[in-house]
Amino acid sequence: MTPLFGSGKLIDSETQDVESVATVYSLLARLWMQEIDVPLLTGMAEEPLLSALSQLGLSLPSESVEQLATEYCALFIGPKNALLPMQSVWQKTQLDSQSASSVAKFAELVGYVAPATALWDHLGVQLDLMSHLVSAARPRKKRDQQGNVADEVATAFFERHLNWPAPLLLATSQRARSPLYRSLAEITQQFLKMESIMRSSTSL
Repeated sequence: MTPLFGSGKLIDSETQDVESVATVYSLLARLWMQEIDVPLLTGMAEEPLLSALSQLGLSLPSESVEQLATEYCALFIGPKNALLPMQSVWQKTQLDSQSASSVAKFAELVGYVAPATALWDHLGVQLDLMSHLVSAARPRKKRDQQGNVADEVATAFFERHLNWPAPLLLATSQRARSPLYRSLAEITQQFLKMESIMRSSTSL
């Protein structure tokens, strides 16, 4: 497995390893998409996922699957005062189809199919789709015209659909009782901020 960090950072800015970036997006996506189940919790205690989580600053949760599921539902599902992890909620204070339709159009470009029960503007889906868009690009040193276009599409998606989560992530880190979800919110914020800076600098 390609290391998720380089030189003590989430991603080595010198090598810009596409696989590493895509892997981080995919791992974060899974943790945001739904509650942790038994297979994932088992995998988190084994290599290579154990090292990957450690490098991200996420320790193996001490809570049971049932406790983690209760925490996830209380934070992100409800029944009341939930921090719904959806772009339209945080940008417009209500569910809206516009952002979802936009995400779906990007998904068509790479043949991405969201989980059956997922909503297009859910943060987990957006992170997972970004993983696929990043994978379609080439490493900077090997990038050809097709790779350049793919990277431009990934940057366009990032700017349109991953520039909103900061308020959600702050609220999650403040409300979460589980160290896992507090750390997840903080690490997601750190990673997206780093990606924003990197993509802004490469587009100049």
